Amino acid sequence: MLDHSQVRGRLRQRPPMLLLDTVREFSPPASLVATKAITGGEDCYRDMADGTGIDGFAYPSVLLLESFGQAVSLLWSLAGLGPPDEVPLMVGIRDLAYAAPAVPGDVLEHHVQLSHHSGAVGEFTGETRTADRTVLTVGSILVVSRPSSSLLPTTPAPHQEKDGR
Repeated sequence: MLDHSQVRGRLRQRPPMLLLDTVREFSPPASLVATKAITGGEDCYRDMADGTGIDGFAYPSVLLLESFGQAVSLLWSLAGLGPPDEVPLMVGIRDLAYAAPAVPGDVLEHHVQLSHHSGAVGEFTGETRTADRTVLTVGSILVVSRPSSSLLPTTPAPHQEKDGR
């Protein structure tokens, strides 16, 4: 287990990956449309082999879902659905369907809607589109908020030497 200084050190080494560029629409607390432009300069394309066809440039599904999840989190935060000192955490996904690949040059539009909110729990639905196609549909993402302090250990873990002792 990492102690607080190790967590801070790792965050300084590599900043969190922001997968949203703009918010196009915001109708609090019900909906949000956020965009993400896919470029060939992204880390996921760094080690592409010469001669890779267009199919090899499909944006990774895990990054597509992470980007959609960031739009959900942004709606949660901007709409004030939870206390400002709490962090929204995705705890469940249902009816997730990847419909078509997205590639460099596409601009993703995440359309997120709040379908239910009660206390520290929210349920969201939506889809991700490009200019000419739907690439992702999300039947339900369940989010709960927790105090950020509850996510860190209350006491630092004992220091271990490099050899594990």
